[in-house]
Amino acid sequence: MPKQVFELTDYFGPVIVAIIFAIVLLLLSFFVINWFCVSHKDDLTAFEKFGRKYNFKLGPHSMNEIRRGGFPSTYALEQEKLVRKNTKSYDHA
Repeated sequence: MPKQVFELTDYFGPVIVAIIFAIVLLLLSFFVINWFCVSHKDDLTAFEKFGRKYNFKLGPHSMNEIRRGGFPSTYALEQEKLVRKNTKSYDHA
């Protein structure tokens, strides 16, 4: 049996398959998971945080929620205000 001789283009096959796999994975995660599996009460996604820089809505949350940090940060802010209010008497001691 003779030896196989590979051309330069033969070595690009695995690279092209890896690129196609990465693109399909990115599209699947953006269009399916990001829009259909994330509710309005979940954390902000990485796509939404990226879109905040360029003022693009890239997820299910409204732009106002994205700009202020999302639902969980609002809850954390309310908890922090409550803690500060309850410990205010100790601030001047």
